Amino acid sequence: MRIKVSYIDRVGIVFDIAYIFIHHQLNIISMEVGINVIFLETEPMSIELEQPLLRDIAQISDITAVAQIELMPHEEKAEQLKAVLDAVTDGVVAIDSHGCITQYNPAAEKIMHTSTVHVIGKPLTDIFPCCLSLVDSIQSGSKSINREIFFEQTNSHYLVSSHPIMDRYKKIIGGIAILKDIKDVRKMYQKLTEQPVFKFDEILHTSKIMQKVINLAKSYAYNDSTVLIRGETGTGKELFARALHSASSRSENIFVPINCAAIPDTLLESELFGYEDGAFTGATKGGKQGLFELANGGTLFLDEIGEVSAHLQVKLLRVLQERKIRRIGSRREFSIDVRLLAATNRNLEAMIEEGTFREDLYYRLNVIPLFLPPLRERKEDIIVLAQSFLQRFSSKLHKQADSINEQAFQVLTDYDWPGNIRELENVMERAVNVVETKIITPEHLMLGRHAANLEPILPAVPEKGLADILAEKEREILCRALCHYHTSRKLGTVLGLSHTSVLKKLQKYGLSFEQFKAK
Repeated sequence: MRIKVSYIDRVGIVFDIAYIFIHHQLNIISMEVGINVIFLETEPMSIELEQPLLRDIAQISDITAVAQIELMPHEEKAEQLKAVLDAVTDGVVAIDSHGCITQYNPAAEKIMHTSTVHVIGKPLTDIFPCCLSLVDSIQSGSKSINREIFFEQTNSHYLVSSHPIMDRYKKIIGGIAILKDIKDVRKMYQKLTEQPVFKFDEILHTSKIMQKVINLAKSYAYNDSTVLIRGETGTGKELFARALHSASSRSENIFVPINCAAIPDTLLESELFGYEDGAFTGATKGGKQGLFELANGGTLFLDEIGEVSAHLQVKLLRVLQERKIRRIGSRREFSIDVRLLAATNRNLEAMIEEGTFREDLYYRLNVIPLFLPPLRERKEDIIVLAQSFLQRFSSKLHKQADSINEQAFQVLTDYDWPGNIRELENVMERAVNVVETKIITPEHLMLGRHAANLEPILPAVPEKGLADILAEKEREILCRALCHYHTSRKLGTVLGLSHTSVLKKLQKYGLSFEQFKAK
């Protein structure tokens, strides 16, 4: 039985309460005293014994209330703490001042792959020798934030933040570590970056050739084989990669794109594979995980794979063969579960012949080739794409343009589109910028690299003859040179003229060295 007794504080009141238990020959198992309240726990007893005991306690002077309770305060706090720790999705490991584990929640069990039974009460360093930051916290009072740990014995990969626990007198009485599973960190990154989701149904087309490509891509999406997406620049290779990911079994996990041509080779290696603390000058303290690690469980898209250097090609080949990576500066390898998608507009077969692309890597990447046709081979799609771009940019630029006339459509379909869909998108954005009416006409369409349909603006025809214009320029050049060179020989050397030619030209234009010496 558990009893809560409230009272007005006075000397001897606890003794009086204890005397009642002695009188009834009952043992007090536990007692907790607070301000004007005392909690007592006894062995279970019958109602016949309970009632007289409670009545006698209530009759003590200065007792204000007596009531039975379900739990002692320490039990209630323990239940609340357990409920909190069970609800927390991060792992929690707490130790006392001797380094023994006192708290270990279910999330920590999941992250560390070790049962609570084998952990509670044991020295931390015996069970998890990798958690040195927590030991540092109780020894020096130091804090550690988001230190990355890989515990090979249990294959645990997580971020840990450690803090000392202090009493009211600032004395360290233990430490606590918060563990974040690296998988949860990846999911959080994916949510915060709000990666756009793109599906096959969103690929605008009416042509049979595109429908055939989409059907093939859909059949490729359901397995984990590497897909090499081929096509000219601007054909939508990244959109197809995103659609492949969205239709795959990995769609709930992260999609990580990287343009291999946009990053210098030395940086690309560290971006893909990550690095350890102190691996090179300028490295982030604590190291950094690479994109292969970040994409673990998801999809990594390597755009412009044809631009990767020979050195990096070797490392990529090893990853594709063994499905293991090693950070720069590390001796540890660990397995990854990543689906690789790659894309290029380069002729890889020609590059193999030239010796600039490894043949073995080519075969590893080219497991499933997917060729995207250029826009000139599916001209039926130009109208639907142009209309879509018109609606988008009219809304974005707050214009009222909502249609394209037949002559403009003819111009669009007659053009070869070397830049493909990306070029069509740019042309429509320019057209919406310049149009003042609701209809796009041929005069609003600027096609080609140099807007070849626009007439060049020529300078006005000069009033003077060519000989007069050249003479003026020659005199101007001589005047500038005379400001710096005051002999005919120096002047001739600079201008590439003989001594005699210089004197003749000076005489022709009425110039002399004396005029410019003061300048």
